[in-house]
Amino acid sequence: MAEDQNPFHWRGTVTEVGAFIGRDQDMQAIFTRLKTLSCVSVVGDRRIGKSSLLYQAAQRAGTLVGPNCRPVYIDLLSAKHHTLDGLLRAIVHGFTGEGVALMGWTALEKLAAFEDAVRRVRSTGVLPVVFLDEFESVAGRKDEFGDNLLESWRSLGNDGQMAFVTSSAQTLDRVTHESGFTSSFYNIFAQTKLGEFSDREARSFTLHAMRAGSFDPPDETFVLRAGGRHPLKLQVAAWHLYEAKRTGQVDFGVLQQRIQEEVSGMMKG
Repeated sequence: MAEDQNPFHWRGTVTEVGAFIGRDQDMQAIFTRLKTLSCVSVVGDRRIGKSSLLYQAAQRAGTLVGPNCRPVYIDLLSAKHHTLDGLLRAIVHGFTGEGVALMGWTALEKLAAFEDAVRRVRSTGVLPVVFLDEFESVAGRKDEFGDNLLESWRSLGNDGQMAFVTSSAQTLDRVTHESGFTSSFYNIFAQTKLGEFSDREARSFTLHAMRAGSFDPPDETFVLRAGGRHPLKLQVAAWHLYEAKRTGQVDFGVLQQRIQEEVSGMMKG
């Protein structure tokens, strides 16, 4: 095999369109709701592909929701979004391409300025949508963001000014309540549960692997057996098989053990 980059290197967010497999029904559920500026909460276990779904949905929203949709993807794990200033600035900049003056203002003044900016965008016919990946990061910073942020967002969502799509491992009501928030921000959301691939999606992944990895039929069978219907496990199985074939040392028993060890380590915490 050629000394090319292993095409199955994804362990976090899948940002490449061609490497993102399946999730058509989940995408459709999100886009159907966004067309009316309804909010969506994507809930699923760790490493099931929530971040990849949100990232890819944000990239496609302008086409599949409509040309007026203005999607903004926010990785809430990034330190840039760990302060109220940083988070609000990033969202406004995504909607308008411009900044917003916040320095020296109180938290309530900043939220009022944010609301004004969103309403100005909405008044032009734009559909502002923010994709908030890893919502637990907001809930874990209650002292920085406070209930006022969630109440401000709830007001904008209720009033049809903008829509939110969130990802979290637990339901939004549980995330907010366990973090000490009192806002009922969560009650403007429709929830979609993200689980393992369907049989058809798992098969689509192995067909993709056959092409991308130049695999043979026995290789496809192994990847499906080792990965099951779990997106991460399938990716890891294909990666190890690709590397083994590149070196000419394919031992399915050894590969199975390596796959289990890597996946086990990534699922911890």
